[in-house]
Amino acid sequence: MPTTLSADDLKAITDRLTVEADVLREELADAESKMPALYTDCDLDPADVGARVSALAALRADADRARILLDRVVATLPRVGTPGFGRCTVCGDVIGRDRLLAVPHTELCIVCARAGTGARA
Repeated sequence: MPTTLSADDLKAITDRLTVEADVLREELADAESKMPALYTDCDLDPADVGARVSALAALRADADRARILLDRVVATLPRVGTPGFGRCTVCGDVIGRDRLLAVPHTELCIVCARAGTGARA
């Protein structure tokens, strides 16, 4: 039996995903705007090169995380309210209402997420 989500639940999920997508787009744009400065700052003392490399690696990691999560959020938005929304992609069981409200882009039920049977929580 599918998770019963009210119209208010579906609106809350859609609103949350929309806000999350906007925040992630801003994070991604911010990270990408900082990268050129790290690349072009060639007058650093040799001792500063390590710090620049570390900062660039952290910035890339943040941008990659934001990009992956943004892709998941954007892919979830059109599925909200469709028959397959709220079903675990591993076992096919229903994802609980509270879990969907907390992590609306999840593709795994709590059992599969805890078991580590899927790549995405």
